[in-house]
This record gives sequence, C-alpha cells and structure tokens, in this order.
Amino acid sequence: MFNEQSDKQLIEDLIEWTGLSASAIAKKAKLAVTTLTRPAHMDVNHKLSLPTIAKLRSTFPDFPGWGGEADAQIEVNDRAYLPVAVLPSFAGMGGGGSGEGDLPTALISRALIEDELRAQPSDLLVIDVRGDSMEPDFKHGDQILIDRRDRDPRQPGSFALFDGDGYVIKLVERVPGKRGFYRVFSANPRYSEYEIEEEEHTIMGRPVWFARRL
Repeated sequence: MFNEQSDKQLIEDLIEWTGLSASAIAKKAKLAVTTLTRPAHMDVNHKLSLPTIAKLRSTFPDFPGWGGEADAQIEVNDRAYLPVAVLPSFAGMGGGGSGEGDLPTALISRALIEDELRAQPSDLLVIDVRGDSMEPDFKHGDQILIDRRDRDPRQPGSFALFDGDGYVIKLVERVPGKRGFYRVFSANPRYSEYEIEEEEHTIMGRPVWFARRL
C-alpha cells in the first residue's frame, strides 16, 4: 500500500508523466486541489485515501506507476468498499453546520450499499453530527448515512435538512391544515419545535444507518 513517501513520489511521477501541475491533475480527477497540492509541496502526516487513488487510476489508467502490491490492495478494497460523499463540516443536532468546504469521501461497505440499501454511492451521503438534541435516537459524534432518495416527510421521521441557519438532523412531519409547512422538532424534549416552509428549505434525505464509537 502507498505510504506517505510513496504518495509524494506518486504525485511527482504523475506530474512528470502528464506534464500537468498537481492542482491540474486534481481538477482533472475531480478531487479537491489541496488533496494533491499539500502532499506534493509539504510534509503531511496522512496518506492518500483509497477513493482518491481510485479516482486517479480511473482518470489516468495508462500511467505506468500503477501496479504491484499497492494495485492489488486497491483492487481488493474496491470490491469490498465504495466511496460515498461526506458532508464537509457537520450537521448539528441543535445548531447546524455550514456544510462548506471541499467534498471528501468515505469508504462504505459495498454489501451495505448494494445489498442492504439497494442503492448506489451517489444516492447516499455521510454526515458527522454534533449536539444532543436528537438523543436518545442519535448521539454526539455519530456518523449517519443519509439516503438522498427519501426526502418526503409524508412518512414522518428523522431527516437531514438545511433549515435556513445550517444543516441539522431533526424529526420532520407535515403540519396538518397548513399546506407547504413542516414541523421540525427534536427527540430530546429540552429543545423547542419550530415550523419551516417547504419551498424555502431543503430536505437532504432520511438516515438509514449510523456508526457510533463505544
């Protein structure tokens, strides 16, 4: 598998082979520019992720630097895991996150995505959550997987949404007798409910899976 030193060498070799800068390579592979410029120009203590390497391999399949043990390891992981977008920043369970920044990815089990959820990676979004307003359903620090295909609160329940101030995880239901309005409330009774207009806010999807540190 690539280590920090070989990551830097890989980027340098790609630059030489393509004749492009690190930022141009990143843009061509649809990566955040800093994903390649940081390890190319400074010492870093993290490694290129498997989804990043997979995107580079897909964009530059004829690059002679692929191969050997690293290539085999990527192929093994590629069969078992798929890259899913992660909401930059966080979603609050109280005050919300901005969601601003480059869109990273996380590796999620292929079996969970395709067999359990009958989904494609583009259907899903990983969100890190903060706060206690959704306890006991969700806790501070949980990673929640959102199904972006399910955004209709006619069946009430938990949803990820942008409520005008930030991205939040809340319980959402339609307001009876008020067409076009949602009632947004928390599992934790310490927090007050509020209403939002359907047309002015974005429901991102329904949580379908979460991971929690023990």
